Amino acid sequence: METFDEIYARMKAKYIEESGSEFLETSDIAIRLRVLAGEIYNAQTSLEWLKKQMFVNTASGENLDYLASERGLKRKEATKAKGEIMFMIPEAVDHKITIPKGAVVSTNDKTPIRFCTTETEEIGIGGTFVSVYAEAEQAGSNGNIQPNTATVPVSVPAEIVTVKNPVLFEGGADEESDEELRSRIKATFISQANGANAAYYQQLALSVSGVKKAGVIARVRGTGTVNVYVCANGEAVDSATLAEVQNLLNEKRELVVDVQALNATFINYDLKVNVVAKAGYEDTEVKNLCTNAFKDYLNTIPIGGKLYLSALGKSLLETGCIENYEFDTFMQNQSAASSQCFKAGTVTIGVE
Repeated sequence: METFDEIYARMKAKYIEESGSEFLETSDIAIRLRVLAGEIYNAQTSLEWLKKQMFVNTASGENLDYLASERGLKRKEATKAKGEIMFMIPEAVDHKITIPKGAVVSTNDKTPIRFCTTETEEIGIGGTFVSVYAEAEQAGSNGNIQPNTATVPVSVPAEIVTVKNPVLFEGGADEESDEELRSRIKATFISQANGANAAYYQQLALSVSGVKKAGVIARVRGTGTVNVYVCANGEAVDSATLAEVQNLLNEKRELVVDVQALNATFINYDLKVNVVAKAGYEDTEVKNLCTNAFKDYLNTIPIGGKLYLSALGKSLLETGCIENYEFDTFMQNQSAASSQCFKAGTVTIGVE
């Protein structure tokens, strides 16, 4: 595409050629030509943008959503992390303390993450605590927090002294990105879903928010049966998401086919590696970057896929913080069964 200066120079040269006379850059004709060149440049820019929105490889945002809809797909919405909050008092009292639905606690961070109870519970007479189901106030992966992280009472009964989450909050996911949606659209061209093959059921499962991976095994329970295994990144999907997958499969399945949605089982894969850090990186920073790279790599392996040490090593090097690495001898390439997915186990990183 031409730049503004190229368009203006071409118009100026043509004017001089046709008129046989030069003109000053401060003249009226120069101003007119620059304005016109600017409009032509804007039109060309708009056309270039429009061309990109016509193809899956280059479209973005709403226009990518339109292309997805043509393949029967929809961008996954963000989901809220779910877990439990424990509300505690220092000693038993002679009356009930009600924890209302909508009670709020948060993490003790610079930018706190807030969680709301989703049911009403109470600490009974003589009791000192109660555990209540809760969810993140905002949808997104940042709601997936470790145990004992949500410790700040924000909007709770005055008698409550201590709060904490005894278990993980999990199941939170960000809205599907353009690249993630683009990958799913491309997959529909590679594996054509025809209503009767594994790709068909896999694409149905992947269309549900909260599902990051899906695998399909036919006839595992006999002729006419299909098992669809699903999971989030590094964790099982919650019961509500699994039920949504099952309902969709029941609605879209072939006649006389028994389709069942199940959580994939996980293989814990331990990482033990020694790395040589590049200058300027602290040990803690190197360990965090390499740990995240390890988990990100595992997230790219599909259900029933294979873990390759060469690919894992490449992921570690791409962090940019290490010059070399050496895996422990126990680490080997490993394949997962058709209903299994890899999950990070114990991580041990030595830094030189």
